[in-house]
Amino acid sequence: MFATGQRPFVTSPPHRKSEKVERSSRPLPLRTYGLTLVAAAAAMASYAWSRAGGEPGQILAAWVIGSAIVLWASGALPEYLTALFMFFLAVLLGVAPPEVVFSGFHSSAVWLVFGGLVLGLSVQKSGLGDRAVAIALNLNPGGYRAVIWSLCVVGLALAFVVPSAMGRVMLMVPIVLTIADRLGFGPGSAGRTGMVLAVGMGTTLPAFAILPSNVPNMALMGATASIYGLEFRYGDYLALNFTVMGLLSFLAVPTLICRFFASPMSGPAEPVAMQAWSGAERRLMVVLAATVALWATDFAHGISPAWIALGAGIICLLPRWGIVAPTALASINFGPWLFVAGVIGLGAIASHTGLAASVGAWTVSSIDLGGLSSAVQYALIVAMGMVTGLVASLPASPAIMTPLAQSLADAAGWPLHSVLMAQVPSWIVFAFPFQAPPLLVALSLGGIRLGRVMPVMLAYFGFGVIVMLPLHFLWARYLGVFP
Repeated sequence: MFATGQRPFVTSPPHRKSEKVERSSRPLPLRTYGLTLVAAAAAMASYAWSRAGGEPGQILAAWVIGSAIVLWASGALPEYLTALFMFFLAVLLGVAPPEVVFSGFHSSAVWLVFGGLVLGLSVQKSGLGDRAVAIALNLNPGGYRAVIWSLCVVGLALAFVVPSAMGRVMLMVPIVLTIADRLGFGPGSAGRTGMVLAVGMGTTLPAFAILPSNVPNMALMGATASIYGLEFRYGDYLALNFTVMGLLSFLAVPTLICRFFASPMSGPAEPVAMQAWSGAERRLMVVLAATVALWATDFAHGISPAWIALGAGIICLLPRWGIVAPTALASINFGPWLFVAGVIGLGAIASHTGLAASVGAWTVSSIDLGGLSSAVQYALIVAMGMVTGLVASLPASPAIMTPLAQSLADAAGWPLHSVLMAQVPSWIVFAFPFQAPPLLVALSLGGIRLGRVMPVMLAYFGFGVIVMLPLHFLWARYLGVFP
């Protein structure tokens, strides 16, 4: 492998038949009946809100927003198509002015996604992603545990430079399947399952604690800026969330995978031959190093991570000096870009129509946060986020929770920033793979049944609730973020 003139480890996603079977056997009845449930859920939401005294404009907004949430949760339509559907209905029915409906495109978050998509394409086309995995294998001292830890390290490293978990999964899974075959782990084997899960969980979970690395992070940033006019600093977000939640999730994932899926390797273990560094790889390394350095020091220069990512993407597309040709934009999947714009627009619609404030008041009146200790308040806010992520999936969670943040802050007596930050743990600690689309895609590409990984997921969820969440609360109080 890595012989001169050959693209190392580049394969098309294998096991198409397995993927088809996997999709048909997923325990997601909402996928089949999603469109029917849209009408039913929207009608129920409208009726319930009218019974609660909701204004006509808010009832219409609840119908549009409820439709989008059910479609996202059910997967009946692709996420980007649901976003377009929501844009269309909101403008056609006059739910909100176009500048509100399409406010997501004015948000820095969507341009952070755009820059991340270009960076991810550059990593893939230049061969730098293949090289990173090969280096990890060559540094591997041997044994299945070392392989799993190496994959998690690579996934975490890519999370700092490729701000899209879906992009990282699409980059790594085909490579890892090739590595699994080389190590003697065929389809359906425990060793192969663990390796695919290491990619999906290892590059997704810790990245929720890195500001520009996952879709919910960027959706939270965009919705917060759109609704409240607040922005998060890269360094502050990292210090609060990665120190406990990010590191502990990074340590827990390979530990649990090795506990459930450890297998002896039967394939060859000789070192992988390396190609000489190409000019594109060298230039991309310079761009990525500068990008990460600017992200990490935004407290000093005040430039938004979005504009840093956009600038890096533009550099990668420059003729002659860049990494990929400008025409390569045609090969980028802009679905995540439209999806983030839709999530931000959903929050803006809820805020503009007053629906968010009304729902927040109803929620707060139903869950009395006043008079409780800050630890119990934290637990209730996180639990609300977990339920939201279970029903609407993690990417849609910020669009629902962020507009409620002010009402929750007033009821709990917390600063608004504290309530906004209390959402993050609910993304990192979850129990079902279908809540995180990148993880679901990784398992689908690998031909892994969801039931096969549920013991690991449930064990991780239990560890998160018992250990990670309390430590995160104590750390946030130490930093003065939580009261």
